[in-house]
Amino acid sequence: MPRRLKKPSPERLRRRALAYLQRFSTSRAHLRFVLLRRAGPEAEQWQIGRDALEHRVDALLDDLGELGLIDDRRYATGHARTLVERGKPLSRVRAALAAKGVDGSLVDEALGEIAPDVAESDLASALRYARKRRIGPYRITDDTDGFRQKELAKLARAGFDYATAKRVVDMEESDLTP
Repeated sequence: MPRRLKKPSPERLRRRALAYLQRFSTSRAHLRFVLLRRAGPEAEQWQIGRDALEHRVDALLDDLGELGLIDDRRYATGHARTLVERGKPLSRVRAALAAKGVDGSLVDEALGEIAPDVAESDLASALRYARKRRIGPYRITDDTDGFRQKELAKLARAGFDYATAKRVVDMEESDLTP
């Protein structure tokens, strides 16, 4: 006999949401997805309709938003900044935020705040990536011809466009000094 699941009461949903928010920064849409995924089997066993569960979760998310615990604008800015600092291209940052359910206008605002000049930001991200991977101006060997195609492929797989990748691969170490 399967074990009896606990009833997804509003208090239980709140505790679950707060526990999740203690560990992770997230968007409203992603927290909604997490709560519905976790509480779905419980609601089914207790014969609570999907609409009623969604209504409970939405009411909870409204409360958490009013308390300032969920803020998609703050989340988008912080997560975008983190990804850019890790060397991710802006196209990947945009895709990652969209996957978390952040509205496109908020993504544009966050990227405009972090990286007003997209081309230079992508170049800076590509250089961070190149430094981590020891490619382009950071390569150890002098055999440029043997590694050029492989380095271009690495940058392409990381999500950088051809122009940015070519610019990084063709850079010399002397080009990096300000």
